[in-house]
Amino acid sequence: MSDKSFPDPDAYTISLDTEIIKILTWNLWWKFEDYKFREKLILSEIENNHPDILCLQEVWEEEDESQARTIANKLDYNYIFEKSFEFDGVSFGNAIITKFPISSHKKISFNTTPDKDEKRFLLHLELEYKNKISINVFCTHLNYKYEHQPERMRQVKQIMEYMSQLKPSKFPIILCGDFNADPDSDEIRTITGLTKPINDIVLRDAWKLVNRDDPGYTWSNENNWAKKTLEQDRRIDYVFLGKSGPNGLGYPIDCKIIGNQKNKFFPSDHYGLIAHLVGLSQ
Repeated sequence: MSDKSFPDPDAYTISLDTEIIKILTWNLWWKFEDYKFREKLILSEIENNHPDILCLQEVWEEEDESQARTIANKLDYNYIFEKSFEFDGVSFGNAIITKFPISSHKKISFNTTPDKDEKRFLLHLELEYKNKISINVFCTHLNYKYEHQPERMRQVKQIMEYMSQLKPSKFPIILCGDFNADPDSDEIRTITGLTKPINDIVLRDAWKLVNRDDPGYTWSNENNWAKKTLEQDRRIDYVFLGKSGPNGLGYPIDCKIIGNQKNKFFPSDHYGLIAHLVGLSQ
């Protein structure tokens, strides 16, 4: 019998001197309630946490003013905003804001049934990281009604089918957003491979990798705005990641909730979620 041992092909060694890339996802609650005061709190949270990539939902834009542009200018970042619909002259949509150069972007509208059409879509940006490594980052916001579960499943299927067509990159796919679905739902289980995956695409739940015993509610009755809806506490906002690259590239080493200080005014009805990912060695 041979004495030779073999290395584990699935094992990673993460260097301690890597750059950290911070990814924020947050539903900003459009122009509801006292949006001007809330926007100050949102900007304060963002500046305190210094994210490198922001995936934002329910972002507003008007003819002469843009929430995404305001945030991007504050950080001196690049941004792309795409609208879902317009109400009384104010757009409602998703934005990705980033310090990295944007190589390309695409809006993928979801196929839907007319009576359940909430104008939802997937926003895809390809970013240029060090050594010309591509980062494919996605921001989405799925249908919100409980009874629209079949619609959310169709949306998830379309997302995963689209991702399966991408050219591989050393940096794992990043999918962020408000999915309006709990971790044990069929929608989330499909994304994370706990039920039949779509086109062999399986992503990891960053929160669960780092905070195994914390429910991580992003919709909480401790938040005055959320409490008024008379719904239960839920974790419905996520950062999903593809399989880590070389030396753990893109692996989450921290994941925390922001915007959850117990004040009279909360920045949004959702809490934000920020993940710290392993970058390249410095």
